[in-house]
Amino acid sequence: MSKMIKVSDLNFSYQNKKVVKNINFSINEGKSLAIIGPSGCGKSTLIYLLAGLLKPNQGTIKINGDIINNIRKKTGVILQNYGLFPWKTVFANVALGLKVRNYDKKKVDKIVVKALEKMGIDNLQNKYPAELSGGQNQRVAIARSLVLNPDLLLMDEPFSALDALTREEMQNLILKIHKENKLSYLIVTHNIDEAVFLGQEIAVMKDGEFIHMIDNPYFGDLKLREKEEFFELCKELRVMMSEDDLL
Repeated sequence: MSKMIKVSDLNFSYQNKKVVKNINFSINEGKSLAIIGPSGCGKSTLIYLLAGLLKPNQGTIKINGDIINNIRKKTGVILQNYGLFPWKTVFANVALGLKVRNYDKKKVDKIVVKALEKMGIDNLQNKYPAELSGGQNQRVAIARSLVLNPDLLLMDEPFSALDALTREEMQNLILKIHKENKLSYLIVTHNIDEAVFLGQEIAVMKDGEFIHMIDNPYFGDLKLREKEEFFELCKELRVMMSEDDLL
């Protein structure tokens, strides 16, 4: 199976403070990785490096075999604050990436309408972000990424501002999209339940380093939260993190 992401000896510093230290990992095509750790451990910086928004001081990032030095067209990015333009409608926010890439207007309309229907928000296309709930805005952000037909999705605490039920609904949606599109993704979170539900592999991060990597044999089950195995793996991860003073 080909590698979607391969990170080798990755280091990054802000001024003189090393934020990402000797990170090595890979994600196979169509697979997922959840990265969990406390605030300030370097998780978001790692996402920005993978997205090409920052450049490493040392080491390499390869996505689909290509070294990443800039923003990659086939990588979708979803951030905690949604990143929507408040002065644009839902339709215009979702269409933005296509228009920047000079897609024909008829094609833009067709792709956007299809994405909005898939997200269940086609009835909101003329609304503005301020008129929507957090869950609805997150659906708009996901639709905006999906219209570009990405092969990789990078998510930085995308559901942390949502209530528990909406958060689970969004997690289910990501898992369904992953299954339907064989989409590779990486999600950064500080939520143990989320890491166990959405990570095929789970990396525990502390002070800029990966200190544990766990395989999740239960990944992909939409009903996993109802099962004993889910609670056992959450417990195992919680014990591991408390032993490393991460809770």
